[in-house]
Amino acid sequence: MDNTIARLCLGGLALTLSVLAIAEGSSGLSQVTQPAPGTLQWRFQAGGPLSSAPALGADGTIYFLPWDSYLYALNPDGTLKWRFYHTEVFMISSSPTIGADGTIYFGSDYFYAVNPDGTLKWSFKDVVTVVSAPALGADGTIYFGSPFFFFYALNPDGTLKWRFPIEGGSVSFSPAVGADGTIYFSSEDYFYALNPDGTLKWRFNVEGFVDSSPAVGADGTIYFGSSRGHLYALNPDGTLKWRFKAESWIFASSPAIGIDGAIYFGSEDHYFYAINPDGTLKWRFQTGDYIQSSPAVGADGTIYFGSGDGYFYALNPDGTLKWRFQTGKAVLSSPVINANGTIYFGSNDLYLYALNSSSLGLANSSWPMFQHDPRHTGRVSRSNR
Repeated sequence: MDNTIARLCLGGLALTLSVLAIAEGSSGLSQVTQPAPGTLQWRFQAGGPLSSAPALGADGTIYFLPWDSYLYALNPDGTLKWRFYHTEVFMISSSPTIGADGTIYFGSDYFYAVNPDGTLKWSFKDVVTVVSAPALGADGTIYFGSPFFFFYALNPDGTLKWRFPIEGGSVSFSPAVGADGTIYFSSEDYFYALNPDGTLKWRFNVEGFVDSSPAVGADGTIYFGSSRGHLYALNPDGTLKWRFKAESWIFASSPAIGIDGAIYFGSEDHYFYAINPDGTLKWRFQTGDYIQSSPAVGADGTIYFGSGDGYFYALNPDGTLKWRFQTGKAVLSSPVINANGTIYFGSNDLYLYALNSSSLGLANSSWPMFQHDPRHTGRVSRSNR
């Protein structure tokens, strides 16, 4: 009897070990068959080029605005959820921004607020033509500029809160909101800081034009690029901290900030730059054409951006190439990364792309991507400081 029990126990142990071995082998096989970073999950064809950045809703819905007069909402598997018609004017659209309640805000011929089901919530028609993504204050105030000499603040119900007259021409790039509520934005000639009540805090005279949206560092430093090829770093009081000279125009490529405080941006000189927090060059990487795509930094430190050469790039934190993915035309769109590591971006070949990556979400930095986060709030939270 004792021998029988012993044999049964040994048999059970052997079976348990066999199951563990199979499970371990299955786990290993699963890891081997995982899609490699940089491989295509799906792509969706729109009716026009996609140069603006997509945004992500809390439920994983992808929102984007190609040059075809529609706001698109896609399911995470790349199927169409709905689309919203907003204008007869082609080539006028901003990147969308998602509110805390799921409302989608964007500019076009007017300024729009759309419900998560694709129906119109309201439109603000006292402004004509909005080409930049809005930013959101902590209280839900919506901030955006216009090419026609005003910067606007709207209440969440779409009524005017205030507007600020611009002396230096149009506002074509997105604003940013600091942890203390200060609103930063650029006109053609000046860089502005406004108080939350719409009064001027300070302005900074820039050589050339300001041609990128700002990023805000953990210490409150504000970074932006210009037509003279300078990356500016301003102190929170509006004084110059330093400036770095690239070899050509910094146009549309807004800076992102890495985990170690490095500032990343692209230039028309075909180079992608990494700058140390003291304003010195860390490294640069050459692509085949101009760079207008704003970078996104993944949780593992990988830096993602597109180029006019039609490639989407992933660089290691030391500036070496990790992988690249070829599209049909220039990649001007700025990428966004979800928590599962999927990267979304658009191309001028009319497609929105979803690629696999090694980054499970964004880097834990003060400003890891265009407009700060996947919703494009453009706001630094106090936890980011």
